[in-house]
Amino acid sequence: MAFDAGMTAAVCNELTETLVGAKIEKIYQPSADEIVLLCRGRGGSRKLLLSASPSSARACLTELSRENPKTPPMFCMQLRKHLTGAVICAFRMYGFERVIETEFSAFDEMGFACKKYLHTEIMGKYSNLIFTEEKNGEKRVLGALKPVDFTTSSKRQVLAGMAYEMPPSQDKTNPLTEHAAHFEAAVSSYPQGRTAEKFILDTFQGISPLIAREIAHRAGVLGKTIAEIPRTDVLWHALKAFREEIAEKSFSPVMLCRENGEPFEYTFLPIAQYGTAAQAQTFPSFSAMFDAFFGARERAAAMRSRMRDMESVIGNARNKLIRKIPQLRTELSECEEMETFKLWGDLIMASIYMLHKKAAFCEVTNYYSEEMETVRIPLDSKLTPSQNAARYYKKYTKLKTARSILTEQIKKAEEELSYLESVEGAMALAENEDDILGIRAELAHAGYISANATASKQKEKPERGIRTCKTTLGREFFIGKNNMQNDYLTMKLAKKSDWWFHVKGGHGSHVIMSCEPGEDPDARDFTEAAAAAAYYSALRESENVAVDYTEVRNVKKPSGSVPGKVVYYTNYTAYVNPAKPKE
Repeated sequence: MAFDAGMTAAVCNELTETLVGAKIEKIYQPSADEIVLLCRGRGGSRKLLLSASPSSARACLTELSRENPKTPPMFCMQLRKHLTGAVICAFRMYGFERVIETEFSAFDEMGFACKKYLHTEIMGKYSNLIFTEEKNGEKRVLGALKPVDFTTSSKRQVLAGMAYEMPPSQDKTNPLTEHAAHFEAAVSSYPQGRTAEKFILDTFQGISPLIAREIAHRAGVLGKTIAEIPRTDVLWHALKAFREEIAEKSFSPVMLCRENGEPFEYTFLPIAQYGTAAQAQTFPSFSAMFDAFFGARERAAAMRSRMRDMESVIGNARNKLIRKIPQLRTELSECEEMETFKLWGDLIMASIYMLHKKAAFCEVTNYYSEEMETVRIPLDSKLTPSQNAARYYKKYTKLKTARSILTEQIKKAEEELSYLESVEGAMALAENEDDILGIRAELAHAGYISANATASKQKEKPERGIRTCKTTLGREFFIGKNNMQNDYLTMKLAKKSDWWFHVKGGHGSHVIMSCEPGEDPDARDFTEAAAAAAYYSALRESENVAVDYTEVRNVKKPSGSVPGKVVYYTNYTAYVNPAKPKE
């Protein structure tokens, strides 16, 4: 993510246009790294978010709702004491650094007007929010979100009472003040084997790797070494055009997304270096862009957090089954001796008249074999021959019963393991809160987790969360997102004349395509429904995926089987590339 100095300038400009003159009504600290200022100005109430999170540090307006702790932290209480009722006077940045200074007009403890400042330092893991006041022409630290002492940093300390200093310089040049002669000298002294974008990144402050690559791309030298560039003035002109955009405030909120719609980058100007490999989405404001970008990440993180307990339960159950099944198979292999015990019992009874009591073994003819070989049978010398025969019959009966039980246990364990893998697949494909609630309700219904009110409600309405889509030609089809929805969709909602789709040889969603009796859908309808079944399956990332499809009348659910399990015998198979369907 590229919240560099250029983005800082763009955000500073937007906040200046929006919030200068606004009054601070309330202050919240929803997390350890974030402060939210509720501001009221001419445009109504707005929320200013100041984040010092290592992975998402930023300053922007936000519409996202956040849950606040019952007891506000000390830094939040300090800001409430000094800034509640204060008026925002200005937003500014110094040089080309990733620091936004917010100036407030406030009052001190004696009621006299004073200036106070909140510095948002956006510097990765060193990001911080520092609260200062001006005394005798010098800014003094009143408090910090993350105090820094000598044990944390020997270069710069941030503690109450100390003079505020800007973050240490990286000995780089400010691109806004660069001139052609100095640029040429820097190029000449830079290692000639390194790339043009690396030169931009190492030489100029406040420029992110994304912007460095874009400047090189605009110059037509992206990926080329300094030695391979015939004319370095093209790189200078590209840098000059870049800084002119910043000076003229030609900012454009742009979010870059992958082909599947997942956002992976944001910036303050149009990006051309990715070509068609990325989709550019523009926004009316930087605040809206940040809400879209970080909102998607936060929702994904919240979903992962909600699924963590389910993942733990399923993982423990899977590991238990993985250990259990080999043990059961080992015990089953031991049951193969039962026929030997039965044979020994029969041979003892057939030759009982020749056997002596208190013998340790006996050698008898095997009348059940064509070779009529002699068999040596161990005996218990404390038992009579008939009692030894009864002992072997008892072992035979015991192992016969065990074989039947173990075979059934192995079958159930393998079905349960397959079921848990299907639930894991559904969790991997979950896209929203309803999907998670549906999976949680399914696990509660199966007894893996404790039931709650939400799970009970979801159990009563398995149709909740079933996705409804249409093909290009307008034919409707439905997608189940978990095993309970799959059962409901296939066994209750679907008509006998509808078509059923499921990925071959893997776990995935049931897809039902509506079809009236006697109707013959177009081949494109079948292809798109099959592609959707492949997309919502464990084989989503593969190509040329095999998908079975048949009429619903041919799909049966075995009695007592786990949710989502069905059998079918008459089907066709299509080979398609997974594709996400349109709502």
